[in-house]
Amino acid sequence: MPASGAMWRAEIDAVEFHVDGGYRFVVHRNVFRTLRGPSPTPEICLAFVEANADAFLVAARTRIAEAMSASTSAATMAFHLNSRQVRRAMADALQRDVVPTEPARR
Repeated sequence: MPASGAMWRAEIDAVEFHVDGGYRFVVHRNVFRTLRGPSPTPEICLAFVEANADAFLVAARTRIAEAMSASTSAATMAFHLNSRQVRRAMADALQRDVVPTEPARR
C-alpha cells in the first residue's frame, strides 16, 4: 500500500494510511497481535498492511460506507479498523480469489 503512504505512528502504536479523498485510517498494534500473533514489530505491521493492501482497502471503504449509511456526520474523516473488520475483508478477498499473503521476512 505504498501509494497510500502507510506509515508507523509510534506515538499511538499504530499503522496509519489514507484512502479515497483523504480519509485517514488507523490500525493499532493490538489488531496485528490478533491477526499475526504476539509481539508484532512496527516493520511486521507495515509489511502485513502492504502485503494485504487489497483487503485493507476493502475494509476501509466498507467502514466509510457504513459510517455514511448510519447517518454519521459526513465530516468524519478519521476511522479505526479492528481485527474483525480486517478479517472480514480478507475473507471477502479469498472469495474473489485474492490470496491474503504473509509478508516476506526482512
